[in-house]
Amino acid sequence: MTAVPEAAAPPAPAVPAHAGGPLPDGWAFTVRLDGYAGDLAGLASRLRAGTLPPAAVPLLQLTRDLLAWVERFTADAPGTSADVHVELLPALAGVIALKARLLLPQPEAPDDPDPGDDWTHDDPVLEGVQALQHLDELVQLLAGRRQARQGLIPAARLDLNLPRRAARASGPQGLARLVKAARNAVRDVQVPLLSVERLTLQDALGALRAFVGRLRVFRFGAVPAQDWAERSTYFAALLEGVKAGDFVVEQLETYGDIVVARTDVAAAHLAAHPPGLPDA
Repeated sequence: MTAVPEAAAPPAPAVPAHAGGPLPDGWAFTVRLDGYAGDLAGLASRLRAGTLPPAAVPLLQLTRDLLAWVERFTADAPGTSADVHVELLPALAGVIALKARLLLPQPEAPDDPDPGDDWTHDDPVLEGVQALQHLDELVQLLAGRRQARQGLIPAARLDLNLPRRAARASGPQGLARLVKAARNAVRDVQVPLLSVERLTLQDALGALRAFVGRLRVFRFGAVPAQDWAERSTYFAALLEGVKAGDFVVEQLETYGDIVVARTDVAAAHLAAHPPGLPDA
């Protein structure tokens, strides 16, 4: 026979402090016998029904297992109220009393001989008396602890006035803060990149000079540009190049293509190459 708690495998889980109510999960005392496994109430029911013989219930070992379980339970949870495990004691006392009553000799006829007063250490009745003695000591100990705690008054919490981090806002307010932070982060990253990669007028003029020097004649619309800002920069550079005499431009119709040619190319060459020139 073994009577062990369900949480007997080391290390035992930490038990939260209880003021009453059911035991935490994994900390219910369980009796494990050859023909039974369950709580003390079920053990008493089996004994009373006769489905489990009284000799199969070693009371001394059962009491020792319960006391060891209570000590371990109290050590793991010093602040646990005695009401949590003191309910097991009446159940154990009922099992002991039930077994003792079942093992007592039945009334015999007057002519039967006196059974005598021979007691042995293995006698089940003596075993039950010893278990009751240990049980009474445990009840007195738990009652003393409970009485000592009745005079304790919880102290008021000390306010140290320490700075606390502001709580995170939830809902629409929190979403607005996240959007604002994201915009600030994007602005901080994009502004330096734009300032570094921006096309300057000098760079655009150099690119147009390279185009006209290699192609001699090309359409201004064929110049690659990422956006309208770069195309405006190229157009300003085109005007500067015309003013400086680097190349000659011609637009045959309103909103038509602008043809750009080197200065040394004659006006007749521009007339011979209308805006329908293939892309460079």
